Amino acid sequence: MIVLLAFLAVAAADEVKFEPASERFANAAGCRTHLEGIVSATTGKGYDAARGPYAIADGDIRVHMVKAEGNGHRIWEHRCLAEALSSRTWHHSMEADAEEFTVESVARTAEWLKKEAPKQ
Repeated sequence: MIVLLAFLAVAAADEVKFEPASERFANAAGCRTHLEGIVSATTGKGYDAARGPYAIADGDIRVHMVKAEGNGHRIWEHRCLAEALSSRTWHHSMEADAEEFTVESVARTAEWLKKEAPKQ
């Protein structure tokens, strides 16, 4: 689950920007403690998952909450970049935009099948 959340966070990085929070902290430890409180407060409160805090990079600590919504799920992400708290949310659709996975669909996209046959 953590790997999935980290992947979704990275995938959303270009799509949804973090918004600075109004809360201020004296240091990174205070911000991390706040993130721990967010996860504790949301666990069992209608979210399908609440995970973290965990480090994405040095000085970048995050938590995620996920709730099934419509045709996918909504993700809330809170981040402490040192002592600065920010957050973002987005909807991740589970509907298949790509064509059905079949032998024919793979053959259409397989580069090695597109090479010319040797001339005889």
